[in-house]
Amino acid sequence: MKASRLICPDIRRIEVENFELPEMTDDAILVQNEYTAVSVGTEIYNWLHGSEPGQPAAFPRTTGYCNMGVVLEAGRKVKGIKAGDRVTAQGNHASHDVIKSLYYRVPDDVPSDAAAFLVMAAIAMRGIRKAHIELGESMVVMGLGIVGQLAASLARLCGAMPVIALDLDQRRLDIAKKRGVDHLVNPNTTSDVVECVRKICADDGANVVMEATGKPAVYPLAAQLACTAGRVIALGSPRGSVKMDFFPDVHLREVNIVGAFQPLTPDQPHVYYHWEKDRDRKLLLDLMARGLLPVVDLITHRFKPAQCQTVYEMLADRPQEALGVVFEWR
Repeated sequence: MKASRLICPDIRRIEVENFELPEMTDDAILVQNEYTAVSVGTEIYNWLHGSEPGQPAAFPRTTGYCNMGVVLEAGRKVKGIKAGDRVTAQGNHASHDVIKSLYYRVPDDVPSDAAAFLVMAAIAMRGIRKAHIELGESMVVMGLGIVGQLAASLARLCGAMPVIALDLDQRRLDIAKKRGVDHLVNPNTTSDVVECVRKICADDGANVVMEATGKPAVYPLAAQLACTAGRVIALGSPRGSVKMDFFPDVHLREVNIVGAFQPLTPDQPHVYYHWEKDRDRKLLLDLMARGLLPVVDLITHRFKPAQCQTVYEMLADRPQEALGVVFEWR
């Protein structure tokens, strides 16, 4: 079956191409996509560099890992999903996809465009799980992109109080405020960010600092924002290096820096850890359906696939112009 997809033939280039879908198998579903969501950090980094750090550039390369569409066909071994169902999964930017795992029927109360962000929500959830938030703990979210916004919302559901949003972009801060965060901190207008956060928190800083910018340069500040024995959660993918003074900022204050990499979420549950990928994603869809994890208000741009080069250029060169970005394939 012929379909179309976004393909990167070289650095800073992306275009629409026709391709042949793989054959259906008994354990797969064939999906006609309505929306695919853009992962601004990972997708744009690979578009600019052709690979992850330390790896050689490789082309052509597909892109995207967040899709939502309607099932056209379900293999005979597939249970709980049938033709006509709305599903969300980890598909590429494409008109159609053959998917064999981690696909979920979208609840009736979840808008289709919101469901396309399920994997982004799962990334945020991984940070929340690694943070082990207790009721009444203070939390700073650094970086109010899609993942940071969702992490802030999930933190509030876990009982974090207060939740402090930190970003250079006032529009993103204002959106976070409407979504329920308690305090806004903009380093552009705050003379001493560390002192500002410490005045808000009951301890000498935040119990949890969720780093969601993916920029290594912010880690010295993140460590300083954490309280003594606080936790810094490395949620954004920090590609690159930074110089830090570990003795006063980390060692003497016993600050814990914890990595949170969503693909390492277990595939199977364990008697001592129940939150595998499947259970987390079903929970996230349930939260969306109940109105506890809104997403639609985070979508700022909707594009047709043919606009992909312009979209990626904007996200690479002027990322402050956008928050949630989807391609419409219908």
